[in-house]
Amino acid sequence: MVALNPAAEESEQIAVREMTAADAAGVADLVRRVYGDAYIHKRIYHPDQFFGYQQAGLQTSEVAVNEDGEVIGHWAFVFHGPKVAESGMTITDDRYRGHGIASRLEENLLDRIRKLGIRWVMGEPVLVHTASQEIVVGHWDQGAITGIRLKEFTHVDLEGFADHTEHGRISVAVGFAPLAEMTPHDVWVPGAYAEILEMVLEPVEWRRTVRTEMAGGFEPAETTVLATEFDPQVLKAAIEVEVIGKDLASAVEAARNELIEKGAEFIEAHIPTSHPAAATANLLDQGFSFAGFLPEMRPDSDLLLLQWISDPEIERDEWQLLNGQIERLADAIVDQAELAAKLREI
Repeated sequence: MVALNPAAEESEQIAVREMTAADAAGVADLVRRVYGDAYIHKRIYHPDQFFGYQQAGLQTSEVAVNEDGEVIGHWAFVFHGPKVAESGMTITDDRYRGHGIASRLEENLLDRIRKLGIRWVMGEPVLVHTASQEIVVGHWDQGAITGIRLKEFTHVDLEGFADHTEHGRISVAVGFAPLAEMTPHDVWVPGAYAEILEMVLEPVEWRRTVRTEMAGGFEPAETTVLATEFDPQVLKAAIEVEVIGKDLASAVEAARNELIEKGAEFIEAHIPTSHPAAATANLLDQGFSFAGFLPEMRPDSDLLLLQWISDPEIERDEWQLLNGQIERLADAIVDQAELAAKLREI
């Protein structure tokens, strides 16, 4: 039980500001007080590296500082291109919770990223409690859970959360909310994934129309263009499809096999949905099931997020889902992952 510091009295003046180089060391101390050494974003423990991300324009951080100069709160947005910023690394010292500090951090950050032209905020709510899910669908205007990455990360034990973590690899939801007015446009996806995408879009008005057939006159390119990356620390990989070609299935299969040989246990594929050729990108036979929908994740396109997992058996005993819509979405995503696993074995 952490004793309430007299500094946490309502009368204390708490400064909220953009993180400075000097603050970065205080952020590392804050994380250790709250999570020990088990926080998943390891760069936060290295002040020079962490502040370097901000200097490079890769993220923006806000801190709360008490009258003694101690960092007692932090929130960051990490940029994914010019239109999307991911909310995360939200940490408040136990002694100062319930004082509205996180709200002040978020307010300042949202104002800053709007001025930078960011159109969407993104989050990765955990599934073992509902608080972060509530932020997306209850706090953010027009926010929605747009998918679930199944067994995305290797298991970690966080101090204070030992009773609320999954065994084995950890599954994480994906959530988005718009910050700007949206213009209507079409989203092309294969029929195999369309029903789940419609389920994602049902509770919000994002002005997307799902298309499952290529319009006349459109053809895929002759050759697929893609790139891969692999993170050996968490055994996670990604296949970035830049151009959808007629050889998409074989190109993805070759990339997938190469990543599996490297040790990948989770592989995600990003399919741009702005071109009608995306309607041909059915990769279920390659073991890729629906994982999520990422609006404007690329400057010129939304993305269909697909996933391949080495072990398709999903244990959901620890999951706590906020409402029936998210529960139905989770059912559909898990069911299709199990189907994809069976198809890849045929």
